[in-house]
Amino acid sequence: MKKIVLIITLTLICFSSFGNTSSTILNEKKRVFIEDTLIINSFLWGGRIIYVRNKDSKIFDTSLSKWAKNISSPEINDGDSFATNYLYHPYFGALYYQVYRDLGYSREDAYIGTIIQSTLWEFSIEGTVEKPSVIDLVVTPGLGIPLGLYFEKLNANLSKSDSKFKRTLSYLVNPTKLFMSEGSLGFVNPMTGSFMIYKPFSYRELGKTNNPLIFNNLSFDTYVFDIKQYRGGGVDILYSLNGNIVNTLGNQILRFKFPWAGAYDGNSKNYKVVDNGFEIGNLQLGLTSILSAKESFTIGSDFGINFPSSGIWGDKKGRLEKLHSNSLILKDVLHDSTVLAPKMFIFNSIVDLGVSSEIFLNANDYSNESEEVFIVYEAKLNLYKSKSEKYNLSLDIKLIDKKTERHSNLDGAYSLGFRLIDDLDLSINYIKPFKGDLNRYMNNGVLFKLRVPLF
Repeated sequence: MKKIVLIITLTLICFSSFGNTSSTILNEKKRVFIEDTLIINSFLWGGRIIYVRNKDSKIFDTSLSKWAKNISSPEINDGDSFATNYLYHPYFGALYYQVYRDLGYSREDAYIGTIIQSTLWEFSIEGTVEKPSVIDLVVTPGLGIPLGLYFEKLNANLSKSDSKFKRTLSYLVNPTKLFMSEGSLGFVNPMTGSFMIYKPFSYRELGKTNNPLIFNNLSFDTYVFDIKQYRGGGVDILYSLNGNIVNTLGNQILRFKFPWAGAYDGNSKNYKVVDNGFEIGNLQLGLTSILSAKESFTIGSDFGINFPSSGIWGDKKGRLEKLHSNSLILKDVLHDSTVLAPKMFIFNSIVDLGVSSEIFLNANDYSNESEEVFIVYEAKLNLYKSKSEKYNLSLDIKLIDKKTERHSNLDGAYSLGFRLIDDLDLSINYIKPFKGDLNRYMNNGVLFKLRVPLF
């Protein structure tokens, strides 16, 4: 079964027809089709990670050997309900089809894309933790493509209707219209009132990156911390979706941070076993302003508020509680506390210096005090930048002085970061604690940051 599916998939990718064109144009269209297909699949991976709450069993409970064993022995039925198999899967198959059509592909190419996405879902996304389902492989494109053809025709009629209800209904038929048009993703910039677009399916020049306010962007951050055994062991993980939205003059930026965090193996700070999984963290809103911009340096300020949004969801499993020992991300995961974070910074092309405070209000959940005050000192040194400005190497140092905590030493950590700026903006930082409670809590950590530029 595995060999048959793989042969069919590779054949569809390599030999699918894109019309009667010259071989050069044909090869270019095939290349773009494959790139777009991989980008669509990456969005599916992202949606999977965001949507699934018990990520330990649904995402991380795997290995190369387990994945290989799963995909080499597909099963007829994975045990899903009738509604999942014959309603949800065909609906998503129809969405696959409509996405390819919205990107401008022909119906034939959309058929192929739907089959490929369904196959990749079963063998790559779900195949890492469970066996691919033959029923899903057949039903998703088999019923999804005809449903997509019907939705395509229905959506065209509803979109042209004079009835507001029917036009609204068209977005239920094809919800991707809410954020995608001709391959572009967009939303309204509240700082300027304009509609911001990012087109992930074509190359975009980013320009210089000395000024952190130079472009609107979204970013997805992932922290992974290796915790020392005598402090409970295991891994602490923090994901966050971040947005930076610049005003017309380019001297202010509205930002948000939506984190969700959890533990993977290990114990809480009280040495109680923590159930693997993730909880919603504390939403952060902030405003960064440039106060003075000169040729030699720039001075700015920032003010952020972390709202106790995690209190809405609760921390029944103690997952956020485990991360309370990590001062690097404490304000993002601290339960039932509002955190105010004013900051001043100065930077140029070589060095970036900043000092801020983290004021925890209603901090009883963290300590016996109603308030806690931390002072944070940050320094970033740009060690290397290529002539093309595509490759950057930097050294970051952070010191956290927990002023109101008794018998607590100054926390210190440094990180060595590599940044690649091309079609997208990718940073990888190796984090090493060297001082204080942070050094006693963890061995090291890694930060992955993917920025997506927006017009």
